[in-house]
Amino acid sequence: MKLKALFTLLTLSLLTSCYSKKCNCELDKETIEENIEFLKEIGKSEWNELRAENYKTFKTDTYRLTIFPSWTNAEISEYKLENGWGDPKISISRYERRLDGEKIHLKKIDQTEEISLSENDWNQFDNLITEQCFWTMPVRSKDTYLDGTGWILEVKKGRVNNCSNRNYHIVSRVAKSPKYFELCDKLLMLAGSSKKEQDSLLYKSWTSD
Repeated sequence: MKLKALFTLLTLSLLTSCYSKKCNCELDKETIEENIEFLKEIGKSEWNELRAENYKTFKTDTYRLTIFPSWTNAEISEYKLENGWGDPKISISRYERRLDGEKIHLKKIDQTEEISLSENDWNQFDNLITEQCFWTMPVRSKDTYLDGTGWILEVKKGRVNNCSNRNYHIVSRVAKSPKYFELCDKLLMLAGSSKKEQDSLLYKSWTSD
């Protein structure tokens, strides 16, 4: 059993090394500064009001996807995929956002739902993150949008990434980013959903706002 675990670890290490060669591992200063600046911005926004867990407190390897609609009366969703000592799971939390006069109120909807996953589920997503060069993706797109839904994906690891030499990265997109949204879709599938389903729910929410 120990030999099998060791073989799996060595295989994953080799795959990570190979994938890294496809990515531009020189994380430029602008991307690093954007990472820091974006975290400051969301710290002053609704993210802070949600009392979302700070990535610095994550005790295990974690991916977190947060979906922020831009319109007022909407539902904010948070999907947190974590692997605590070989026991991967995904947690789903939802928050209601309502406008009362000039003030926005946020309230958690129901209890956080947890779904147990297999080690294979975790490994497949973890490998896809590496394949798509997520660790060195620009934090924000150079395209600008007046409206739309913000999709924010984070990763926090116990060890630094072989390519970026960092253990945390955050990326935000609204549209026109196929590789990025493939990652979001794969994470949602682990929660029994998909980007297509979420887009449909967001559209219904927007048209009824």
